[in-house]
Amino acid sequence: MKGEIWKYIPGFEGYYMASNFGRVKSVDRTIPHTRLYSQFVEGRILSQSIAKNRNLRTGEPMIDLRVSLNVEGTQYYFNTRRVIYQTFKNKKLDYVRDGLYIINKDGNGYNNRISNLKAVTKSEKSQRVFKRERQTNDYLRTADRSKWPKTYGGYARSKAVKQYTLNGKLVAHFESVNEAQRKTGCDPKGISAAAKGFYAQWRGYKWKFINKRK
Repeated sequence: MKGEIWKYIPGFEGYYMASNFGRVKSVDRTIPHTRLYSQFVEGRILSQSIAKNRNLRTGEPMIDLRVSLNVEGTQYYFNTRRVIYQTFKNKKLDYVRDGLYIINKDGNGYNNRISNLKAVTKSEKSQRVFKRERQTNDYLRTADRSKWPKTYGGYARSKAVKQYTLNGKLVAHFESVNEAQRKTGCDPKGISAAAKGFYAQWRGYKWKFINKRK
């Protein structure tokens, strides 16, 4: 595409690249093969999955694009806009350490061009939600919080958790909810809630805490 620039994704050099237009691709490479000893694999543009959250005020869907990267049999899941931002801003972000979120300036979750991305704090993100009328203070005042999952606190986030497909196939094992969040891009509160049984699934996966007691 005219004007498109590609750069290696930090930590995935030699495997994947991201573009300033919000696209992600694998690169041409040679991989080991049990019979042929080595095999050439042609790079390709990756398809991105769509995660939809409902606008509590208008009922309209809010879009998040996600991308899956595979390196030597290990699968990694990311929020696309974070991948694009980190690639072109040369800054590896961490939710826990930095407390920064990446947003689409125009509110369009499909538009992950680097020019449309911005890093904000949790407070700035919340203020933006109210300004755009995606949620009202009335909702928070009248919501029944008695049934809300208590996912806060260090204990829940430090417990090991497993990620499964909706068919029950094990995808990954994480030592903590925070690690699962870093590697999949999924919200830690959602992971904890699903692992506790409050939700049947979260972001298209089932989650279960691991009971280490014998």
